[in-house]
Amino acid sequence: MGNYNYSNNNNYNNTNVAGVNDLTPFLRQLSPGTRVRLQYDSQPPATGVFQGFQNGFVLLDNFNGFPGLTRLLPRRINAVAPFATSGRYSDDDFMEDFED
Repeated sequence: MGNYNYSNNNNYNNTNVAGVNDLTPFLRQLSPGTRVRLQYDSQPPATGVFQGFQNGFVLLDNFNGFPGLTRLLPRRINAVAPFATSGRYSDDDFMEDFED
């Protein structure tokens, strides 16, 4: 058998999440069914329901009102914030934090 050196600078991920960035570890801590508001690429912030990872993509349900599953590359997500719709804050109150 050869001497294998696995210590290199590549970011390998044993759960097959494509394009690991700083938000991937945070996203892994979310439970499926968590409501999130995220900013993707240069798009305005949008809401969705986090469903987990599949084949390197982040799965979101009800993303900006779209009734099916949406698949996003984790490396293209710029910001993410979980939130609950119950309580004293509404979606509109939360959105004010993202507006200028």
